[in-house]
Amino acid sequence: MNKLIIKNVRPFVDGALQPKTTMHLADGRWVDEPLEDAIEIEAEGAYALPALFALGLDFQEPLRDDIYTFQNGFSAMRRGGFYGGLYESKANPIDNVQKLSAIQQIFSKSGFTFSILGAFSKRNECEQLSEMLDLNSYGVSGFGDGDHLNATTRFLRLAMEYGSMTSKRFFFLPLDFSLRHTGVVHEGDVADVLGMRGIPRVAETIVVHSILEMALFLKVPIHLKQITCAESLSLIERARARGLDVTCDVGLYHLLFDDTCLFDLDSHFYLIPPIRSPKDKEALWDGLKKGSIQAISCNHTPILRQEKEVNFEDAVPGAISLEVALPAIWSALVNGVGEKRAIDLFSENPAKIAGAEPRRLQKGEVADLVLLQPDKKQVVNPTLLAGAVRNTPLLNREMPSSIIGSYIQGIWTKV
Repeated sequence: MNKLIIKNVRPFVDGALQPKTTMHLADGRWVDEPLEDAIEIEAEGAYALPALFALGLDFQEPLRDDIYTFQNGFSAMRRGGFYGGLYESKANPIDNVQKLSAIQQIFSKSGFTFSILGAFSKRNECEQLSEMLDLNSYGVSGFGDGDHLNATTRFLRLAMEYGSMTSKRFFFLPLDFSLRHTGVVHEGDVADVLGMRGIPRVAETIVVHSILEMALFLKVPIHLKQITCAESLSLIERARARGLDVTCDVGLYHLLFDDTCLFDLDSHFYLIPPIRSPKDKEALWDGLKKGSIQAISCNHTPILRQEKEVNFEDAVPGAISLEVALPAIWSALVNGVGEKRAIDLFSENPAKIAGAEPRRLQKGEVADLVLLQPDKKQVVNPTLLAGAVRNTPLLNREMPSSIIGSYIQGIWTKV
């Protein structure tokens, strides 16, 4: 473990940024006593924020280690200041205890805090139920759809009814695949101008309605991933008013961009669900301010460069975000919702949703933190990213803030 002395730093304690001070870190904790043989860092007024917790992690291992490896993912987490995350494998769905045990062994040696979603159907095909009770006994945090919910209403009921015996939360990406069909972008004016196949809002809202009604009927807690439009938020708020335990998140890039970004035909903006209109983006920000949305999702999905550097409609959808999430949105987030709420959206709330222990900075306690320079701009170049992938819409763009480094599980990582 590293001993660390951070000078002229502003720690985030008890819900607020404190005046400049010196932090002494040893054995993974914030200590009072002076340290010898410690790494010294001049923070120049940078913020020491509680380390973050990521929703939407998939490192593509073990079936696609030609794209990314667990070590790449762990490196990205340290660079981005994440102490843990909610992991859901799409390439290799965790649908039995053997797969769960294997991935638990890998994560137990990583130094990070991982919650794991079990697949509620075998191979995420929504044809056969997985071993949900066994998966629960071995420690899954909830059950997911692998971002591929192609279930009939009857199968959805069977899965939620069976899974309700565990009291665990179900996680869904609400998107009707028959309505999505071959669509690649938001159905609207921009799609019409570009001549691209669109995905309508109703492809999301119909599924949101079905899931909410089924969850209300069966009294099952749910989480809706990557909501993109105001209509979905209205449905969620009404379900909450009727007594449903429902949380939701919004994707990082859906807050940063709207579909006017598509005019450059940059395939890094090919995401599912799609980036929607300026009106939808505004509704998502309003949802954050009102508290309708509980968390910001990273949805970190590595894609091979050759699968992105093609025509837009031929590319593979998805983006990485761990290394850039915090500095890319911190300024806008603080301006919109304040510092405490910003930390809640990126750290405390995601951890609670995933059933993990949130991180807070207190003297004498575990000190997992990320050091952020809020006003120092930074260009996203390939050296900032872990592994060989580059699939972020922020590539070669300037971010308003920058990360100096992270201190997680007693290990200092300089960025």
